[in-house]
Amino acid sequence: MKKIILLVSLLVSTNFASSVSVEDIKMMVHKIRDKRQGINMNQLEYTENPFVSVMQDANSTTRVVFKPKRVEIKITVDAVVNNKARINTKWQKVGDMIGDYNISSITPKVVTLWRADNNSTKRIFVYQKKNILNS
Repeated sequence: MKKIILLVSLLVSTNFASSVSVEDIKMMVHKIRDKRQGINMNQLEYTENPFVSVMQDANSTTRVVFKPKRVEIKITVDAVVNNKARINTKWQKVGDMIGDYNISSITPKVVTLWRADNNSTKRIFVYQKKNILNS
């Protein structure tokens, strides 16, 4: 029985080896040698940190801190009327929240958003379709 299994495996391996030509092998090696494109810096900026932060406070208490995932919010400002803006089909006023951002001012052409945790400001122009907020 062992001889039969050995003979069958030998026949199968020789059949597979004969199906791969020298040109196929050269092509495979050439594909490996070609310079591969990596990720560009714009895409790398939006990748998540795979590491966990371990922090220790004054009481020597150790805690594990996970960074929250980034969330993209697409924003479209359709209209501005009487200090209210129609943002993503809902009427918003100064002080309302959109994701992590607070609406700080509304003018006829620009809606200004403010984020408290990193003190950043975003300006969203009316009728501009490609506004994306990262929170």
